[in-house]
This record gives sequence, C-alpha cells and structure tokens, in this order.
Amino acid sequence: QVGLTATPRQLKVTEQSKAAQADAEINADNRKHFGEPVPDIADIRNNPVMRDLFSRLGLLARIQRKLNTLSRKKGQIVPAKKTIACALRACEETDGQDVVFAGVEFLEQHHGEEDTIAGILAHEWGHLLADWTEGLNPVAMSWEEIFELRKEEEASADAYAGKMLFQMGYSAEGMIRFLNKVQKNKECLKYHSPATRAAIIRTAHTEARRRQNQMINLKSMFREIGSNPFTAKLIAVA
Repeated sequence: QVGLTATPRQLKVTEQSKAAQADAEINADNRKHFGEPVPDIADIRNNPVMRDLFSRLGLLARIQRKLNTLSRKKGQIVPAKKTIACALRACEETDGQDVVFAGVEFLEQHHGEEDTIAGILAHEWGHLLADWTEGLNPVAMSWEEIFELRKEEEASADAYAGKMLFQMGYSAEGMIRFLNKVQKNKECLKYHSPATRAAIIRTAHTEARRRQNQMINLKSMFREIGSNPFTAKLIAVA
C-alpha cells in the first residue's frame, strides 16, 4: 500500500553471495521491518509546478522552515516517485540528513491545498522524531504485533500533525478530507479508521489551541497583577 509511512533504510544487493541473498530476503520482507522501501527521487527540472513548489521561496520550503523551527528537528523535503509521503531518519543513504519524501503525483493533484500538504508533511515530521523501532527485533515478533505497533506509531504521527497544523496556522480539515478520500472510510492493518484518525488530529489541534489560549490568559493575568498598584505594594512588602 502506497501512503504515509515511516520508511526504513533500504539494503542494496551488490553481489550474489550468501550475505547478499540474506540482504535480499530482508528487502523482500521489508514490511516486517517497519516500513516500505525507500522511494526513487523524482527529477522535477522539466516540471514548472514542482520547480515552483520546491523553490527557495516556494510552498514546501516555507513549510519545511516552519516544521524545522517548531520541531527543532532539521529535516529536508525532497521530491519522490510513487508515494504520497514518507520519512527516512538520518542514515548513510541520506548523508546523515533526516529526509521527508514528498510524492510528486500527490503534490501535482493537491498543490492548491496548502493545509492538506502541510498536514501530510507534519505527519512525516512526527515519524522523524519517533524512535519507536529502537531495540525491537521484527524477526521475533508476530505480524499482529508489528501491525499493532505500526498502527499506534501512525496514530502518534497523526496527533503530531494536528498539533503542528495549529502551530503553523493551518486548519486540520484539509488533511482529514484527504485521509477520508485515500482510505475510503476503511480501517486497515496499518492505520486506524479515517473517523478515528480524524478524531486524533482534531483533538490534537484543539488541545494545541487550548494550551495557547491558556498561556495567553496567564500572561494577561500576570500583567494585570503587575499593573495593580495595591498588589504591587503587597509584592514589594513580601
């Protein structure tokens, strides 16, 4: 299934040795190693829409700067083929950089929906920040255990997306509409149902707004206390 995912490193087979064959078996069983293969990079030099999106002042660069600042996680968005979006944490294949692959087909269809694109990319930033596979041995786990873990990781990334969407100034509804469309109102092994995912995203978005309002109210309260001459005298005496 092509879609949003945390992507593992892809092993490269260079010779027909026992070790190479073992690596090939791991690649063939990649889904059990917590993700899909790394997508191919897309050449966008002759695509004016993509060039604009990926330009220094383009939409993706703006979203990338916002997510890097808010998450304190420096990721790079690159164009890719045959995926919606996926994330690859720093490794040898990425020259030590955290990378989010953004599918050019997805971007071509939705380049006018900024909040949708922001939500999908924020979801992937959630994967960059996660370390849920650390210490786990997929070979020793059942498929049911693996899919349950992956489903919860996707839910965490959805919650992170909801929070980031609010902090970046976007609505959560664009992402939710997109998820309803691609999942067709069905639950699958990898994801919760669209209704559950929508509830997770909206709850995180609302909670981020509530926390911001709470901070604004606290700051306002302290300003009022500081500006009250009687209270100020009490504080001085104390």
